[in-house]
Amino acid sequence: MYTAVILASALVVIGLFVFGLVLYIDGAMQRRQLASRSALHEVERRAGTPLARLDVLLRRTEPGQRIEYRLARAGVKVKVSTFVLLMVSAAVLAVVFVWQALAPVFGLAAAVGVGFAFFAYLKRQEERRKEAFTAQLPELARVLSNATQAGLALPTAIDMAAEELDDPAGAELRRAAESMKLGLSFEEAMHELRRRMPSREIGVLISTLLVSARSGGALVSALRSISETLEERKESRREVHTILTETTSTAWALLAMGAGALFLVNVMQPDAIRTMTQSAVGTLVLALSCGLFLTGFVLVRRITTRIDI
Repeated sequence: MYTAVILASALVVIGLFVFGLVLYIDGAMQRRQLASRSALHEVERRAGTPLARLDVLLRRTEPGQRIEYRLARAGVKVKVSTFVLLMVSAAVLAVVFVWQALAPVFGLAAAVGVGFAFFAYLKRQEERRKEAFTAQLPELARVLSNATQAGLALPTAIDMAAEELDDPAGAELRRAAESMKLGLSFEEAMHELRRRMPSREIGVLISTLLVSARSGGALVSALRSISETLEERKESRREVHTILTETTSTAWALLAMGAGALFLVNVMQPDAIRTMTQSAVGTLVLALSCGLFLTGFVLVRRITTRIDI
């Protein structure tokens, strides 16, 4: 008696479980179908938002195209409209804060400084991405050498290297491979890659690939030699970068000390900066002081950026 009741209960539980599983799978399939049907509607909805329309409007202008190009080079995955809105918002906040804390003229200077900081961040990200790409060049040369030795054409070798290498080399090569699939020639795709990643090492590798694509030659041995040379140059670049890190930090410390000195004077003597800007002599002294700090920053930066390996 009890065995029959237990067996019947087990059958009911199993039946309910199977029925619930079928309903869950059917509901999941329906949701997937609805999502696929509404994907176009979702894309249209996002394209119709004010931020998307602003992004399209900005990308039609020359400054917007330059910002978009620099964002792509830096690997910063934000829209042009988002970048511009963040910069403008930060500039307005800086103007309001510095205007009240120091003086109106320094509020306007703070807005300029915010713009400089945003584009300096972009430049730094571009340099880091280019350095990371340059560090991957020996591995890229080895992959291309193995692919060409196996009998693959250069466009196919580029596509294969894009799948095997990590970013940023993988992303840049994938972009070049997609451009060639859309009809761009191998030479034009390589020239675009060189414009996006301007570097002496990248230029040597791309020039070797272009010469081999035009006239043939011992590409495998050339790529292996380039790979060894690039490995040695990578170690030299790392040593020089380590040496220059202290100098670069000094340049930014000079700039921070100049801004900090203004706030320190204003804390020690409230409204001292505002009072100085109201007289010609005070304005001249402030201008000379700020000019000296900026000159020191620019000179130190120029000394470090002139060193090329």
